Amino acid sequence: MIKINNVVKRYGEKVALDHLSLEIKEGTIFGLLGPNGAGKTTLISILNGLTKYNEGEVTVFDLPLVENLTAIRKRCALIPQTLAFYENLTVIENLNFFGGIQNIPSATLKKNIAYAVETNRLGSMLKQKASTLSGGQKRRLNIAIGLLNDPDILFFDEPTVGIDPESRNEILETIISFKNENKTVVYTSHYMPEIEKICDEVAIINAGKIIKQGTLESMLSNENADQLVIEIYENTMEKLQVTCAKMAELSIIDESSLMLYGKDNKIVSEALAVLENEKINIKTIRYGTTTLESLFIGLTSKGRQDV
Repeated sequence: MIKINNVVKRYGEKVALDHLSLEIKEGTIFGLLGPNGAGKTTLISILNGLTKYNEGEVTVFDLPLVENLTAIRKRCALIPQTLAFYENLTVIENLNFFGGIQNIPSATLKKNIAYAVETNRLGSMLKQKASTLSGGQKRRLNIAIGLLNDPDILFFDEPTVGIDPESRNEILETIISFKNENKTVVYTSHYMPEIEKICDEVAIINAGKIIKQGTLESMLSNENADQLVIEIYENTMEKLQVTCAKMAELSIIDESSLMLYGKDNKIVSEALAVLENEKINIKTIRYGTTTLESLFIGLTSKGRQDV
C-alpha cells in the first residue's frame, strides 16, 4: 500500500529524515510515534505531497508518488489537528463547500455526504453553525470533511486533542470501523492509550530514523518477564484503585491496563477472580514489563525542534 525506501529530507543542513524506510500494509491502522522533532510531521507531509524529499523512493498504491501525485491525492485524505472548516457555515454548508472544491460529481457527492454524516453521527446537527458545535462534534465534522472523496487512505494527525473522554472514545471507535471497509489509516498521537487501543502496527521515529517497528504484541511482549500485563476495558481510576487494594500483586498502569507481579497459576487465578468479582472485563493478558509509553520513553530523547 505505502512503501518508503531510504528517504532523505533535508532543510538546509538539518536532516529531518535520515534514510528512512517503512512499509504500511493495506487495511491496517498504523501508529506513527515520535517526540517533537523526530520527523513524523515531515513524513506525513511528504506522503500527502505537501513537501518534497531529496533522496529515496516512495510508492503509494504501487505508484511512484512524485509522478502520480494527483491520482494518489484523489484516493487519500488528511485530517489535520487544526479544525479545517468555516465556523460561520452550517455543518451541511461546510460539507457541500468542501465537496464542491474537490470537483466531486453531484450524485457521488450526495452519496459521500450521506456516508460521512452517518459515520460521524452528524445527522441531527446539519443546520447548526459549526461555531455552535461542541469540541467533539467539531472533531467529527473535521473527519466527515476528510471522508467526502471516500478515500482509501486516511492520515490522522492528533485528531482527539482537547476533547472529553467520551468524545475521544466515539472518534476512536469511528476510526476502528474504517478497517471493516478495508481503508488504511495512518495515525499520529502523543496519547499512548489511543495507539494501544486502535493500532495494528506501530513505528517509533527518532532523529529521522525508524528505531522500532512491529505489532504492539511483538513490541511489548517478553516471555521471560516475571510480570503479566492485563489489558482491560477502560474503567475509572477510582474503581481500579479499589480493586487493586484487594490484592498486593496487582497494580494500575493506566485506565485500561494493570500489572500483575507474578505469573504462577495461583496468583493468576486469584487476580482473575478479583477482576471478575469487580466486573472488570479483560481483553488480553501478556507477558511483559513495559507499556508502550515506557518503551517509547526508553527509546527516544528530547530536545529537537519540530520538523
